[in-house]
Amino acid sequence: MESDYQFADTAAARMLSQGLARAKEERGISVRQLGKQLGYKQAVVLSHMASGRVPIPIDRAEDLAEALKLDKASFLQAVVRQRYPAVSWHLLSGGFQPSGSDSLAQELEAILGAPLKKLNQEQRAVIREVAAEPHPRRRWLTVHEIPAVQELRAIYPNMERHGIPQADLNAVRGLAATSSREDDAC
Repeated sequence: MESDYQFADTAAARMLSQGLARAKEERGISVRQLGKQLGYKQAVVLSHMASGRVPIPIDRAEDLAEALKLDKASFLQAVVRQRYPAVSWHLLSGGFQPSGSDSLAQELEAILGAPLKKLNQEQRAVIREVAAEPHPRRRWLTVHEIPAVQELRAIYPNMERHGIPQADLNAVRGLAATSSREDDAC
């Protein structure tokens, strides 16, 4: 499902979202903890920035990058472009305008927090799959879907190769229909 948030499809929002996820996964730092560390009265503002609901303040970009171990220059550039997308920034940099692949490489390196050559084999394989897929969002999981898929993979260890038996898929659809009726009754 596409987001209706104005800044959702910006490099800055994606970089912040990835940085928050990596901080949680690698260092166990929650959004709430990070918000407190950065002096935000309401930590939910970080989630709003990461989802693209609100823009990322330029004056906080370096602090965010440092706390999330993002490349400061790349993140600041992405934040400035998020705030002022119509400005021809290449004119301010002596006329140099990076190609789409160069800016994508910079964004990926900022998200990774290292040069692209540091990608492991699994990361490289996923990037190849995404690049080859004409509609990659239909194959990509959100952070909210991951626990459900992990549970299914534990139940069906060969799911990746063989899928889920049709009878079990029908049972899941039945659960979804029951849940939907319960939501309507509330």
